[in-house]
Amino acid sequence: MKIRATTHRAPTGTPSLRIRTAETPADWQIAHAMLDDEHLLGAGREAGDRLCQFILEEDRIVAVLVWCAAWHLQDRDTLIGWDAVTRSQRLKLVVQLRRFLVVGKTRRPNLASQSLGMGLRELPGQWLAEHGYRPLMAESFSDPESHHGTVYKVTNWTCAGETKGFSQNHTDYYLPNDRPKKLWLKPLAKNACALLCAPEVPEDCKAGLTDGGGARSPLKVDQLKSLRDAFLQVPDPRRPQSRRHPLSAMLTLIALGLLMGGRDMLGIWRRVAKLDERQRAAIGLRVRHKESGRLKMPGYDALNDLMHKIDPKAYATALNEWLQTHAGILPRSLAFDGKSVGNGKCGMIITLCRHEDGRPVAMTPATGKKEDSEASEARALLASPEVRLENALVTADPLHNKEPTLRVVVEKGGHYLIGTKGNTSNRYEAVEKALEGTPFLT
Repeated sequence: MKIRATTHRAPTGTPSLRIRTAETPADWQIAHAMLDDEHLLGAGREAGDRLCQFILEEDRIVAVLVWCAAWHLQDRDTLIGWDAVTRSQRLKLVVQLRRFLVVGKTRRPNLASQSLGMGLRELPGQWLAEHGYRPLMAESFSDPESHHGTVYKVTNWTCAGETKGFSQNHTDYYLPNDRPKKLWLKPLAKNACALLCAPEVPEDCKAGLTDGGGARSPLKVDQLKSLRDAFLQVPDPRRPQSRRHPLSAMLTLIALGLLMGGRDMLGIWRRVAKLDERQRAAIGLRVRHKESGRLKMPGYDALNDLMHKIDPKAYATALNEWLQTHAGILPRSLAFDGKSVGNGKCGMIITLCRHEDGRPVAMTPATGKKEDSEASEARALLASPEVRLENALVTADPLHNKEPTLRVVVEKGGHYLIGTKGNTSNRYEAVEKALEGTPFLT
């Protein structure tokens, strides 16, 4: 679609400024060449949808503005009020000022602020014409070591904090550069933050919504339903008036959070809080927000309280039966360890997991002191009939270097590799003697 140039009056005594967008590959080549010649960072590369604005004065290009897709930024998301799912669906409604250049030989006082102000006024309409949806927020960055962001202050941007000091290299990984930037935000519509969080966005913004979002669950929807069904027979310890969410759904959330790498209950809750609507429905959640109609996630306290009350043996049996049914014979290289839940107030979760990716294959909750409870419950987990150890190499920390535990591994057809410490003097001396003269003792 061809975009007409727009003219704005400049202060008395100065030529009028006009704005037009890059419409052809040749226009983009001109913009990139100018940026490579004069911009401190060069032209760089744009991500996702993009738009280039030329500011002209008497048919000369005096400024170039390049806009593109925004990134995930914690300070911006917090200021807007986004959760992870809403952000992932609406991130395209935020556009980033990727490059801003005022041509050196045409510079004069106020030209930068006039050019940026003109670009901002025309941006929503031009972006809508180019990409089919209207953005609601603009963002940009300034380097405190280079300038103070005066042009953003003059054009009424809001400083929303600093970045973490990482940059993206050619492999798409983010590397630390020890140079955090200031983050600036500019609403492109009245009540932009409210619109970005509202149950429905304006009609001309809807084409910018995406279906993605939420956490990357290690289980597909059908597997989530199967995991939920595995907990249907676990007794519910809650009072009838406290059963807002189905027990099977809450137990599935805890198990899924462990599979996603949660190390304690807070870590578990933070991971599952990002699940999207399809995942929440598959798990069996039913309560919906009155305003948005979306399925509501149980809070951290609800999950944490449930771990105090649930029968750990019934939960572990149901979970391990499901894990073994879907995993078959366990991998050859396994590790097990215990992680505290609720800073130790709720006991711990002992996990047997794969070395290559940390994915759990068997778990059990435990209560009591770490030294006693973890060792005995881990031994019971290994001895469980659901756990198969044929040809498996099991590793663990020195806490589990106990003869009864190691005997379980050997009797079930597995092998072990366990560390030891000097505070167990007899065992340590025996190890030194056995390994003397071998390359394993250094």
